[in-house]
Amino acid sequence: MDINKTDFGLQNTGIIYYLIQHPRIRIQLPHYPKPSPQSYFSMKKIVLSLLLFVSVSVAMAQRGVGFLTGGNLRTVFDMAKVQNKAVFLECYAPTCHVCEAFVPTFNNPQVGDFYNRQFISYKLDMTSPEAGAFLQKQKITIPSTPTLLFFDNNVSLMHIAIMSENLNTPAVVIDAASKALNPKTRTSSYKASFLAGNRSQNFLAEYGFMTRVMKDTLSNINAMNIYAKQEPQKNYTNNSNFLVLQKVIMDDENALFKYMMANLAAYNAKYDKKLVKQTAENIIMYSLYSSRGMRYSVAKINQVRANLAKLGVNKKSIDGRVIREESNAYFRENQPAKAIQVLESVVDASTNKETYRFLATYVKARTADKAALAKAAVWAAKGK
Repeated sequence: MDINKTDFGLQNTGIIYYLIQHPRIRIQLPHYPKPSPQSYFSMKKIVLSLLLFVSVSVAMAQRGVGFLTGGNLRTVFDMAKVQNKAVFLECYAPTCHVCEAFVPTFNNPQVGDFYNRQFISYKLDMTSPEAGAFLQKQKITIPSTPTLLFFDNNVSLMHIAIMSENLNTPAVVIDAASKALNPKTRTSSYKASFLAGNRSQNFLAEYGFMTRVMKDTLSNINAMNIYAKQEPQKNYTNNSNFLVLQKVIMDDENALFKYMMANLAAYNAKYDKKLVKQTAENIIMYSLYSSRGMRYSVAKINQVRANLAKLGVNKKSIDGRVIREESNAYFRENQPAKAIQVLESVVDASTNKETYRFLATYVKARTADKAALAKAAVWAAKGK
C-alpha cells in the first residue's frame, strides 16, 4: 500500500527533514531545467539515489546496527522501499535500564552486519507522540521494553520479539531477526498455523500471548480455551500455567481462571499473595471493561462482585468499578428502578455538572420508564 502521513499520525517530513538535520552531508547535483513528462523517470532515479546515499552513510557511520537518526517513521519506510529492505523498530523507553543494557548488543559487529544487510533500523521512543500514534494505528500493545518490531516496507507487521535481561545476547537478537525474515517462523504466521490445526500447548500459549499484544481478544479467548481444555488439571497450578494466567489469559470464563478462583488458597500458598491477587483482578477487570462487559447479565455482574470481594476488594471500590455495566444490565433486563438505584450510589455533594449531564443522557438512551426519565430530568437540571 502507499504510505502517507496517516500511516504514522505525523507530518510527512521524510528525507528532506533528515537532510536538514544533517547539514554536513553535501550532495551537488547539476542544474536541471523544469522536467518534462519524458524526464520524470530520470529525475526519480536521482531522488532514489539520494535516499540510498543517505541511508548508506547512516549505516557506515555507526558501529553495530545503523539506527537512523534525525528522521521519522516516514523516512524509515521510504528508505526501506528504495533499498527493498524490511524495517526494524526497537521500541524503547529513555528510563528503561534493560534497554540501556541492550546498547552493547546492538553495537555488536555481527548483529550490526546482519541487521544492516536486511533492515532499515530505527529506535522508537515509547514516550513520544510518534510512537503512540503509530502503535495505535497498527493495533499493537507493547507489554514491556525493549520490544523488537519487524515490518515489511509496506508497513505490514512481520514479527514481534519481546526482550528481557536474560535474552540479552547477540545470538538471541539475530535469531529474532532471522525469524522475522522467515514466513514460516514469524509471528504474523501464527494465525494461519492455528487455523491449519496447530494445537501444541507451547504454540497455543505463544499464539495467545501475541493475540493479546495485537489486541485480538476473540482469537485470544478461542486459543486459550483450547489450551485450558487440553491441559491436565493437575498441572493448573504449576509455574508455567501461573505465567499464562499473568501474561496471556484475558477472559474470566477461561477454565484456568475459574480453577484459580476456586482454589485461591493453593495459589496463595505457592506464589506471592499480592501477585495472585493482581493476576486474578487483572483478568476480571479486562473482561469487565471489554465489549463483552456491556452485555453482561445481572447474574454475571453478581459473579464479578463476588470474585472481587473474594480477592479482598472493598465494597465501595467494587461499586465504582461495576456501575456502568451493572446499571446497563438492569436496564436491559427491564429493571429500571434498580438501575437508577445503582446510578444514585455515585451521586453525592461533590458530584459536578458534567457528571449530572452524563447521567441524564445515559438514562435517556436506555429506557422509556417514566420514573427513570423523571430522575434523568432532575439530573439534567442540576447539570445546567
